[in-house]
Amino acid sequence: EGGEYAYELIIPEGTAARLAAGEKIDLMPSRLTFEVGDTIRVKNEDVVDQSVGPYRVGAGQEFEVTFGAPGVYEGFCPLSTDNRYEIVVEG
Repeated sequence: EGGEYAYELIIPEGTAARLAAGEKIDLMPSRLTFEVGDTIRVKNEDVVDQSVGPYRVGAGQEFEVTFGAPGVYEGFCPLSTDNRYEIVVEG
């Protein structure tokens, strides 16, 4: 599909240090809506592992996930303004 993603997030180097310093991070919206079959890509350019919604992304790693079924996923995410995420996948 040539790099077509429903959503792409790049975590810049220094994000963990900013979090540790108590800075508010606003990299990811607290609510995202997708359709079944949509693919998201996350690239972690930081030097430590990061949690992005329900996913853990290693330092210097990237991953893609394609949503295969409708559902709602929510929980803690330090990369969103209110430290929460909600991912809605519609059928």
